[in-house]
Amino acid sequence: MTVTPTLTAPGIVLRPLIPTDAAALFIALSDPDVQLYRRAPAHTALFETQAYIADTLAKSRAAWAITIDGGEALGRLALRVPQPDTGEFGIVIRAAAQGRGLGLKAIQLAEDFAFGDVGVRVLRANIDIENAASRGLFARAGFQIAAHLTADRTTDLGVRDSVLMEKLR
Repeated sequence: MTVTPTLTAPGIVLRPLIPTDAAALFIALSDPDVQLYRRAPAHTALFETQAYIADTLAKSRAAWAITIDGGEALGRLALRVPQPDTGEFGIVIRAAAQGRGLGLKAIQLAEDFAFGDVGVRVLRANIDIENAASRGLFARAGFQIAAHLTADRTTDLGVRDSVLMEKLR
């Protein structure tokens, strides 16, 4: 079993994601606007968020609750490592917490961990082609578009293209 470290910077604490974060994350995951470009529809019941957290914890090298002070989860950031030298980020932040720089700080903290402690050489994010906010977030973090993936995902919007953004160590 791997351990997710607590990572901190001014104005943010990434702490290990835990099952009891479900109620706080339900706020983001039940919001149709937040879920618009994600592969799963907005959650309608807390048990869906509980299952989502369990799945995230099972499939991730590290999974963090995005917080201001180590308390309530305003979002989550997960790092998956599908190949020894490749990491993949997935992030979700509730609408009321967006626009404060939390996403950028979270990615920057986690990329230091991924490149340093985990030892990946490349970090990736697979983002819906029309998700300008996420594309902008990862671009601000220094990620560049590496590929356009046709008909890569199915969402509530139908079959969608995505972009693969990546950052090299």
